[in-house]
Amino acid sequence: MFSEKIRQLTLLLEKQELEAPSGIVSIQLYSELFAAYLYQNDLASARFLWKRLPQSMKTSNAELEQMYKVYVSLWNNDTAGFYKAINHDWSKHVSELMFELKEKIQQETIALIGRAYSSIFENVFAEMTNQTPDMIVDTCRSLNWEIVDGPQPRLIIPKRTVEEKPIVVSSEDQLQKLTDFVSFLEN
Repeated sequence: MFSEKIRQLTLLLEKQELEAPSGIVSIQLYSELFAAYLYQNDLASARFLWKRLPQSMKTSNAELEQMYKVYVSLWNNDTAGFYKAINHDWSKHVSELMFELKEKIQQETIALIGRAYSSIFENVFAEMTNQTPDMIVDTCRSLNWEIVDGPQPRLIIPKRTVEEKPIVVSSEDQLQKLTDFVSFLEN
């Protein structure tokens, strides 16, 4: 899975950073690590990475500055700012990560809208998900959501999906129940 691949990449990059002879590594490693932290939504680690970056690297590399803008928008929960910042011509070594981050945030936002809203205007949905009207129609059809015809902006009515979660009981809970039962039987 992609998330596991990113987790392993993060561990590898962190190890390379720690083992660097001078303590400072290439801009490429820093940008890959920063992008990996953003993808994992590990904003605290991204923040500390930004703080330990040499000032000369921060100011001389436009891509790192753009990643910092993506980080700030995620930190502030600014979806419009996030989409504005992430729409950038990323270098080859981080482009896949940044594309996947954008897709992940978009899917999470759509899922959150489905759970949190009973209705939402099309223009608000477009701003929150960075989708065009055609993409919105496709998304709504695929999720079986209703789009009420009428004047612009149209109203979107999400259908809540019932997620069946397996009942998970921790070992401690099971042990406590068993102990209570045995104690009841003995008394």
